[in-house]
Amino acid sequence: MAKKKQLAHNSQSMRIIMALWLGAALSLWGQHDGEKSEKKKQFIGDLKSIEAGRILFASGCAACHGSEGQGGRGPNLREHVYWHPIDDETLYRAIEKGIPAGGMPAANLPEDQTWQVVAFVKSLVSPAIENNAPGDPKAGRELFWGKAGCGGCHAVQGRGGRLGPDLSNIGGARALPQLYQSLVDPDAEISPGYQGAQVLLKNGKTLKGVARNRTNYSVQLQDEGGSLHLLSASDISQITLMKTSLMPKDFSQRLSKQEVDNLVAYLSRQSVRPPEEPKEKGK
Repeated sequence: MAKKKQLAHNSQSMRIIMALWLGAALSLWGQHDGEKSEKKKQFIGDLKSIEAGRILFASGCAACHGSEGQGGRGPNLREHVYWHPIDDETLYRAIEKGIPAGGMPAANLPEDQTWQVVAFVKSLVSPAIENNAPGDPKAGRELFWGKAGCGGCHAVQGRGGRLGPDLSNIGGARALPQLYQSLVDPDAEISPGYQGAQVLLKNGKTLKGVARNRTNYSVQLQDEGGSLHLLSASDISQITLMKTSLMPKDFSQRLSKQEVDNLVAYLSRQSVRPPEEPKEKGK
């Protein structure tokens, strides 16, 4: 078991090293080739271009980088350690010409299709506020505060619950794929500081919620109703930290695909900085 863990750790370390090396190589490449293209403006952030790029990515790049850029033989494209310093033009040239030293072949695509792949890759990591989401933000707002019940645990602009993370800047902090994942597969990633816990007290009472702070001497637990309990370790019989999210697991069953799209569209517009003027879809 220890050997398997070590191998997994070594594999992860090698992927990170490869990502850092490729990121440094591409950054240097970009410094030597500063030619800008006005043409990119019609592709980056455009919904149809992103979808076209997704199809192109799936037919070639996904074999190494995974269908959603999650990594495989090639680096995880959703890790900011790799993509953060790379501009659009440099990414375009990496796809166009490949990176032979890193084992990445040239895409051999026409210019427009290459920009579509760039648009898709950028959508994996760029803040959701910078991209068009396929749903209706107004309909998503109604879902958030109504049928979906998100406002019971999450706050937006000072309104809503406090059990889950504040979502006032979620569109400026997360990419669209992360927003979708948080709804349909909430256990995939749990926000730091929001791990669920169940506490059995010595008086027989059981509390369930989020462990806000935990030391050897006490636990601060916010229960599902929002109340905060300061518990002394001497009063606790057992504490169980959950490996799963407190988020509902049935959104993909309770909500239609269109409703999920609408909810993501609403969340994508939540940002502390004003969004740029959205592009007309299809333009």
